Amino acid sequence: MKSMHQLFKNLFFVILVVSLFSSCNRKDNSVIQSNNWQTIYQNDDLDLFSIKFLDKDNGFVFGGLTAYTRPYWQLLLTTTDGGNHWTSDTCKLTAMIYGGIFPLNKEKILGVGDHVFKSSNTGETWTDLTAQLPVGSRTFGSYIIDSLTWIFTRSGEIYRTINAGQTWQMVYNISSGSIYENFTFPSSLVGYTSSGGIVMDITVGPGGSSGSILKTNDGGQNWTILNPEPWKSNGSTMPYLNALQFITDQIGYIATYDSKLYKTVDGGNSWVLVHNNHYSNGLQHFISEKIGYYSDGVTVYVTNDGGKTWTVDNYNNTQDSDILYWTFLETGQGYALTRDHRILKNNF
Repeated sequence: MKSMHQLFKNLFFVILVVSLFSSCNRKDNSVIQSNNWQTIYQNDDLDLFSIKFLDKDNGFVFGGLTAYTRPYWQLLLTTTDGGNHWTSDTCKLTAMIYGGIFPLNKEKILGVGDHVFKSSNTGETWTDLTAQLPVGSRTFGSYIIDSLTWIFTRSGEIYRTINAGQTWQMVYNISSGSIYENFTFPSSLVGYTSSGGIVMDITVGPGGSSGSILKTNDGGQNWTILNPEPWKSNGSTMPYLNALQFITDQIGYIATYDSKLYKTVDGGNSWVLVHNNHYSNGLQHFISEKIGYYSDGVTVYVTNDGGKTWTVDNYNNTQDSDILYWTFLETGQGYALTRDHRILKNNF
């Protein structure tokens, strides 16, 4: 009887130690404790592709049925209360909208794919604004400077309109065949875009990368390629850029293919390494010079010191729960779309 009593005592002690050890692990694991992005919408029948907010209340999402029926991108989700409630409407647009959605106001919306489409009635009907541009070319990058001035990259060429798509002008021809995708305009006149590619070796995988940055000082009419430091002095090629963003005309950040974060304070002429372990997967956004986010899809990181240090803001390694696209308001409020058909909102 005594030995049985001792056995129970030993068993209780083991359970207690294991419990305390597990509790300590949970306490020390910032990943488990930091989940600051919450699901505000889910529909397993919809693939959600592009999201943009006009203001703190009005948001828009393009979606298509997961069954890949035609037309594919055929649903437009809208919210008027910051994402608390969403309304789904059939979108009479047969083209694929993979390049983004850009609301000009509550009724006027641009949808970018192989062509640029415009709706003046919140997606009920659409007009092709780029029918006169090269047939079969794909839109790789786009930026809406204001209600009239828009920039798009198609087939290695940058096009610009100053009359809301009535006419287009080719303002830059990328003869090398590079494609400029990431556009950022910190002001109406000064803008930047980046390009590059990954050098592949079929035997060992990615072998290197190369990239470049173009700059405009006149709202996208003329573009100049930069030759920045430290790559200029090193005689090396600038790496491929996963992300590019300027907070002001002079201050900007880039994330490179080799997992580095750089900062410039002189309009892109020179860049200083800020963080050496920075895999952004193209998902990076700075709210200010100090506050920023980046993600590898599974984990969202946040910085409050300009990218020098990062902490986990959200973590979810459930299969297919990775973040594919996101958007932020100037206030820091963020929204994201996941592979498993959800819309997330951060607790900013």
